[in-house]
Amino acid sequence: MISLYSGLVVRQPLVETLIPRFEETTGETVQTTFEPTTVLLERVAAGERPDLLLGVSASVHDLAEAGILDPLSVTEIAVSAVGFARGPEDPGPSAPTASAFLDYLLNATAVAYSLSGASGLHFAKIMREHDVLDRLDERAMRFPAGLTAEAVVDGRAQVAIQQVSELRSVPGSHIVEAIPHELQSYARFAVGVRPGAPGAAIDFAAWLSGERATAAYAGVGLSAPQRSNAVQA
Repeated sequence: MISLYSGLVVRQPLVETLIPRFEETTGETVQTTFEPTTVLLERVAAGERPDLLLGVSASVHDLAEAGILDPLSVTEIAVSAVGFARGPEDPGPSAPTASAFLDYLLNATAVAYSLSGASGLHFAKIMREHDVLDRLDERAMRFPAGLTAEAVVDGRAQVAIQQVSELRSVPGSHIVEAIPHELQSYARFAVGVRPGAPGAAIDFAAWLSGERATAAYAGVGLSAPQRSNAVQA
């Protein structure tokens, strides 16, 4: 059995496509824990050691420098944009600009965002810089973890902020778009293998950085990073 700790950004392609196909092809079993990278890092700091960790690239490289992951195994697999989800009857911002988007958020009944994921941390930072965070938080839904678009689908919030792929992974009727470029943060994600992990874990890491995986990531709105060490799988 292979243990994988993974950020939520690739949950949909892993669960729906990549893990089932890998298990079917190899006969191996992949046990996966999905949490925001910050939560995964807390678990690692507490002494947990999965065979693979997939998360924000900078954090994965930090774990490699600390010897928790094999530096030679670290491979960037995808790039994600921060997005927002809205209901199908919601017309959205009046224009594709930062000012129109901020006005849209301030007029929303409630905005849902994560307190632990990279997208939520960026959103809070950029809203604070524009001096609107306190006003938004008066009626915000702040998620300790999880998928924020669920609050749009069930009516608890008018708008949800998260990585585009995470928003798109939520079932139900909603529309997902990237936030304006002026407010954007493009997060890079990487996978690494712990030293001494079984060979199947190394094979699975290669699978997660191969052409089939890249196509699956693209299907949920993730871009391919520029890299020279992609492995065909």
